[in-house]
Amino acid sequence: MTAEIAIINQRGIALAADSAITVSTGGGQKIFQSANKLFALSKYRPVAAMIYNNANFMDVPWEIIIKLYRERLGQRGFAELSEYAQDFLKFLEENRSLFPNDQQHVY
Repeated sequence: MTAEIAIINQRGIALAADSAITVSTGGGQKIFQSANKLFALSKYRPVAAMIYNNANFMDVPWEIIIKLYRERLGQRGFAELSEYAQDFLKFLEENRSLFPNDQQHVY
C-alpha cells in the first residue's frame, strides 16, 4: 500500500511519498523499503509527479519514462501546471521508441 500526501497553501505545495513496495512471488509477498515514487519533472522548475499502484507503464518503468521526459523538457517551462501535464501526455503518446505500435495494441 502506498502513502502519498500533498499539502497545499497559498505559497506552494509540499509532496511526500513512502518508499515501500510489495512484490508478489509464487510463495507469497515481499515488501521492500527502497522504491522511488516521487520524481522531479523538471531540473529547472518546481514541478513533480508521484506514482502509485504500478511502477511500470506498458512494461516501461515510470522512473525511466519521467527521466527521459525531464531530459527532453530541458530548460523549457510552462506558465500553468496543466501545460506540464498536457506536454507529458503528448510525450507518452508520441514516443514510439518506448511504446511501439505493436506494444500499444497489446495494451
